[in-house]
Amino acid sequence: MPFPDHINRIFDAYGVPADTKAAVYDLYVGMGDSVLEAFSDIAESVASPALLRPEDTLSIRERVVETFLRRNHPHWEEGRPTPSLWHPRVTEGRASGLAMPLSDLDLPDALAGDDQSLPDGLLMLGRNAHFGGRQETISFDVVASQLDDAIAIGKAAGQQHTLPGSVGETSGTFDSRRSLALIWEVQPNVYKPHGDRNRAIAKLYRKHRNWHLATLAAAMQWLRAQSVRTYVLRGSALAPTHEVNQAKPVSEMIASLHDRTVATVVGALELQLIEANRDDDLLLAESIVMNTALTKHVATFGSAGAMWRIA
Repeated sequence: MPFPDHINRIFDAYGVPADTKAAVYDLYVGMGDSVLEAFSDIAESVASPALLRPEDTLSIRERVVETFLRRNHPHWEEGRPTPSLWHPRVTEGRASGLAMPLSDLDLPDALAGDDQSLPDGLLMLGRNAHFGGRQETISFDVVASQLDDAIAIGKAAGQQHTLPGSVGETSGTFDSRRSLALIWEVQPNVYKPHGDRNRAIAKLYRKHRNWHLATLAAAMQWLRAQSVRTYVLRGSALAPTHEVNQAKPVSEMIASLHDRTVATVVGALELQLIEANRDDDLLLAESIVMNTALTKHVATFGSAGAMWRIA
């Protein structure tokens, strides 16, 4: 679908090149009307919009992130939900998911160990708020408690999958009709500072270094509170589920760290990891929690080697 007609007419009237217009449209699909506001600001800074090239749109995401956080972070501090940043692709910029504070969750101190601390931030739940627009997603983030810190993290280099202002997230899929959920990633939003990369957020990154424990624990706690039958992906199944670029394979180290995080959180919450069985195969096959790649993997090898059930 193209831009709405009145937006198309404005682009055409000002002679915006087709490839630049296409670049703006890709951003608009994922982030909505704020993209058009940011592009308008950029267009006003040049002699003619006809001179704008696709590379001139690269700063749009940063502008949108800052506007989003300045608008919504105060609401989260007050415990109020807001629209999310990322928009479902099926609605192409015209509807967004939900970002909701999880102020009632109390994570155990034992989660990070005696010599470590958990991030002191805003614990957030995102519904249909994951980058890429897959429906029925849930995501859990710890957003920096100070607005300026959240903006700095939101602008940092990284994959930025969920809510800006969060160093990393735990995400999954929630089949509300069957009361079934699958946690399928514990993923950084920003790259670990190294050399000049993300040097500006090095101190913030250290402060939030245990984001993986906090977000996974939040996911498990929230799903337990909803009485949801919960599964979590094994490290060995990360590659068949997520590896879309063979030039960037999921390493054994990543798989091992994933399993260690799961074991740490399950132990701290006094839960159990149960190997999935044939009954779980049938339940999962009837639900919407697996993507196409994981569905094929489970159909071939079974769910036992791909995930655990949390008990």
